[in-house]
Amino acid sequence: MTISKVEVLPVSLPLKHPYSISGGPVRTLDHVIIKIHTLDGIIGLGEASPLPEYSDETQEGIMIALRKYLVPAILGQDPLEISNVLGRMESAISGHTFAKAAIDIALWDIAGKVTKSPVYRLLGGLCRDKISLTWCVGMGKTEDMVKEAIDSVEKGFPTVKIKVGKDPEKDLQNVAAIRDAIGNGYRIRVDANQGYTRDVAIRTLRKMENYELQLIEQPVDRFDLDGMADIARTLDTPVLADESVFTPADAIRVVRKEAADVINIKIMKPGGLANSRKIANIAEAAGIPCLVGSNLEMGVGITAGAHFAAATQNITYESDLVSPVMYLLADDVLNESYRLSGHFFEVPKGFGLGVEVDEEKMHRYASKDLYSETLESKQA
Repeated sequence: MTISKVEVLPVSLPLKHPYSISGGPVRTLDHVIIKIHTLDGIIGLGEASPLPEYSDETQEGIMIALRKYLVPAILGQDPLEISNVLGRMESAISGHTFAKAAIDIALWDIAGKVTKSPVYRLLGGLCRDKISLTWCVGMGKTEDMVKEAIDSVEKGFPTVKIKVGKDPEKDLQNVAAIRDAIGNGYRIRVDANQGYTRDVAIRTLRKMENYELQLIEQPVDRFDLDGMADIARTLDTPVLADESVFTPADAIRVVRKEAADVINIKIMKPGGLANSRKIANIAEAAGIPCLVGSNLEMGVGITAGAHFAAATQNITYESDLVSPVMYLLADDVLNESYRLSGHFFEVPKGFGLGVEVDEEKMHRYASKDLYSETLESKQA
């Protein structure tokens, strides 16, 4: 089996309203969908979901990395030899994990279609067939955040995640108002997205613990592992590492520093499913539970994350997986909607990822600033 060509397709989906985190507001999803074709006629789907407000990559940068370095490195290769293909990408260019994730996901999709298996089976088998979800509330006016939190619990979501990290006093006000509105029967976790300094984090979060927090996510800069460890020792609430863990090597450093009690695995950060598994294995060996986060992926990326969560034993906390886009996106590029049952995401049982894109939607949401490209093997 041989990779004969790769389509690189930039798409841009506007949000209904901005989604604000401490790094700034997200107004549109400028992503890249890829289709890896084999000589046998099998097509694997992948997605890269960069967020300049969060990650080091952009849609334009991903297009360049794919066109100039990554796709030429994998053309003519056997897509079922996943380790070899991933190794060739690493040799072609360092970093650029979101671009690499798109290829990684597409390889697993092909492997599932060839073996007539869902991706979760290839990742180790089904631990759970539906993924429990949080509802994520972005920054905004207190009354709007409260209304959204109330709406989420009325929809059946047991956990509300609140974005904080910009204004400590306002953050306290927002968390207090939401806890008062939803009562004590629901879990609240807060996510600062690196927005606090160490001293401000300890002072602010100690007060915030009065509102019965489930988790505190990435309170300080991703590289301040001493600060993360200090916060984890000082506060009673478990600390969740997100931006501090992009790679398996990052996970080892967090374990050694005792910088987190829980790890958020977003499959884009390490470069796809293969490296996400490595992070989960490191965490499990260290006795650290995990969850699967959202990088505001569209349907292809969300579904890949669901397969990973379904097959990973130590995903024990509710995952962010899909909730941010459920109310932010008016549409998606899939040919069918998400499989949701209350606050659960039902993992597709079809071969590969079990989803397909709608070509009309791909055309409708094609980026106006970038051109799609198809790169073909000379052997094809």
